[in-house]
Amino acid sequence: MGHVVLKNVTPGASSAEVGYWTAAHARGRGVAPRALRALTHWAFTAFPDDGPKRLELLHQVDNTASCRVAHKSGYEPITTLPAAPPAYPLAGHLHVRERDR
Repeated sequence: MGHVVLKNVTPGASSAEVGYWTAAHARGRGVAPRALRALTHWAFTAFPDDGPKRLELLHQVDNTASCRVAHKSGYEPITTLPAAPPAYPLAGHLHVRERDR
């Protein structure tokens, strides 16, 4: 149905990145928000105190579905980043979720 991943986890680092994709047949069924919320919970609880305190989600500005997934999963929009080809050919929205204290 899709894939969800936690990237760039480094002991002592304050942040890490999340990513996901959903297969076409599974879109619109709430799969991505459920998977992202589960990964987020796991990321904030599975690591000791030196684990990430902040998770970042980046998507292209024209990807309104990913913006909805981020919002439904508690990731707040922070800024718009400029394009950085080849990895990010278009500008991107940066969303962030902070660990509950």
